[in-house]
Amino acid sequence: MNDSFIACSLDIPDPQNRECTARSLRQQRSHPLMVLNTCQRLETFGWHAPSTLSETIQTTCTSEEVAIRHLARIAAGLESRIIGELEVMGQVRQAYKEFHSSFGKQDARLDRMFQKAIALARKARRESGVDANLTGLSALTARRIIDTVPESASVTIVGSGSIAKGVARYLGKRTKMPLRVSSRCPENAMRLAMEIGGFSSGLNELIPMLEHADVVVTATAAPHPLIYNHHLPESANKKLVIDLGEPPDCADEIHLRGDIDYVGLLDMESHANTNTLERQERARVAADLIENTPL
Repeated sequence: MNDSFIACSLDIPDPQNRECTARSLRQQRSHPLMVLNTCQRLETFGWHAPSTLSETIQTTCTSEEVAIRHLARIAAGLESRIIGELEVMGQVRQAYKEFHSSFGKQDARLDRMFQKAIALARKARRESGVDANLTGLSALTARRIIDTVPESASVTIVGSGSIAKGVARYLGKRTKMPLRVSSRCPENAMRLAMEIGGFSSGLNELIPMLEHADVVVTATAAPHPLIYNHHLPESANKKLVIDLGEPPDCADEIHLRGDIDYVGLLDMESHANTNTLERQERARVAADLIENTPL
């Protein structure tokens, strides 16, 4: 067995290509590999680096202990834009669940490593309180919608990644708002829409999906704007547009319209990052716990 653990970061800016690459990596069976795909990163963890990929790959060879602590930092939210963010823990757990289903019996050593990393991240979160009083971006967005618009308002969600899913599920469980989901991947949009009892489409049908929407939430990693003025017809009633894209999913012209209440990612993150100095201190405690807890 190769004692050098390999962590790889793949530079794939386009979200559709990144998702396709992640799916392809999960389906490969040549060697055990855990694939973590979030809105900020696509990383792989195992004894081997992915092969036959054209994308830029940053590879780090390290020891088992260092690898566990690195993955624990990610799961604890210490590498996230919002310190201690809640979504990333679920993303790491899902990545491990997929690994365990495919390779858990084949490579028990890797399986135990990932279990240790997740357990260490939970310990760091619990004992440091790094995520205390922290509302995840998805929940924060959904609550803003609930507090701003009537229950009968229709909502269109553009995207089907983790944040979009979180917003859709929160609204689906707690409201009776009509929900629509539009995504580059129609299959992902359909699965999410079926889960929340809504409707779905691909981005090629974005105009009809937005036509009667009272609220629009965008959460993609598209490298260019997806929504322009012609996607949102003028209305006597003000539309709420919450743009969680990085870079923004809405063109600059959307920001200037008087019939649109535009809320960008930085504004939403500023609400999530309340008590920043206190959370930074808690993050230092979490980092110390991850670094010094015996494995």
